[in-house]
Amino acid sequence: MNYSINRSLAGVFKFLPIDEVHYGVGSVRGLGATLAAHGVERALLITGRTLATKTPLVEKVREAAQGRIAEVFCDTIQHVHRASVLRAAEAARDLGADGIVSFGGGTPNDTGKAVVLALAENIRTRDAFDAARVRFTYPSDIVVPPMKGNAVPMVAVSTTLSGGEFTHFSGITDEIRKVKDLYIDPKLTARAVFLDPELTLHTPLWLWLSTGMRAVDHCIEALCSTNAHPFTDALAAHALSALSQRLRDCKNSPRDLQARTQAHIAAWMSICGIANVNLGLSHGIGHQLGARNNVPHGVTSCVMMVHTMAYNAGHIGARQAQIAELMGRNIKGLSEAAAAAEGRAAVAQLVTDLELPARLRDVGVTPGDFTAIAQDAMEDLVVATNPRPVGSASEIVALLESAY
Repeated sequence: MNYSINRSLAGVFKFLPIDEVHYGVGSVRGLGATLAAHGVERALLITGRTLATKTPLVEKVREAAQGRIAEVFCDTIQHVHRASVLRAAEAARDLGADGIVSFGGGTPNDTGKAVVLALAENIRTRDAFDAARVRFTYPSDIVVPPMKGNAVPMVAVSTTLSGGEFTHFSGITDEIRKVKDLYIDPKLTARAVFLDPELTLHTPLWLWLSTGMRAVDHCIEALCSTNAHPFTDALAAHALSALSQRLRDCKNSPRDLQARTQAHIAAWMSICGIANVNLGLSHGIGHQLGARNNVPHGVTSCVMMVHTMAYNAGHIGARQAQIAELMGRNIKGLSEAAAAAEGRAAVAQLVTDLELPARLRDVGVTPGDFTAIAQDAMEDLVVATNPRPVGSASEIVALLESAY
């Protein structure tokens, strides 16, 4: 089948200002030298309460920083509520922090970027975030306020596979509206990233694997994007094939550090360059399932990805057939539609093999939530770039019903 892009290619491909990625066993030992290279002497380490109080890992990171972490903030909240960002920003101001180190998964990472934003834009109240958030009205009216202030350097130390440490945006939840807003600027990008598998061994296996499914979601929505690009296609294709195997390896042998390193690198590849291609409904709905129902982002991909693929099936050519091949399915002799169905089946089987939830009813979402989720999703800019145009919030409600 023909998986190539059948349209004219012309434009600009932008890379984010990430200076270096350290990976492999023991790589975190380079943290001190990296902070020194960026002139950081009094960093605020932002992490989660579990990592800070129930593991020895925060002390290990502090030792690797060679005295350049002055204080630890661990009062982070899943899905990054504005109030928690304000507390972290005040801690950074009180400390006179000249850099941020995020340690953990998506929550510490997005909180770290949000603190960089709050310091640069002097955000000190909940309402002050409104001036900096992306504002979108379906289908094409978008305002992305630029960051005017200087950003302190941030270094990210990752313990999951969500890949947020490689992006230039932060999702921050307005806990009053129960909506996750986006904040986008290249200045929010981490200057260096550390992928040390030894630091992931305390990550609950369900979290490691479900964030791996988030990386799978990056691959699929990049490959099926309305403006898919050969560069991101190559990365997403390799990453999807690797994740399909390495996530199963991690499930079967949770302490296999080489499998974890390979999964970490695949997650990095799944999101590298993705700022240049449009995403779609799985991500857009997932943002709001997190904000309104507190569903972890990796889990939102587990429950929405296959159903979103079915919704989009008639609008992406043979790309779902390609997904089937990349995930090890034999599609020889099948029609395009049958091969695409194999792609969806391959994703569903991976969720099953990893023993992760596959339905909205399994993660505490009820039909009474659907209308609000759909309305909020219609204000998420990635919904407007879904391969199949979304005509109304009622179509999203129907999609949620299929995933229930």
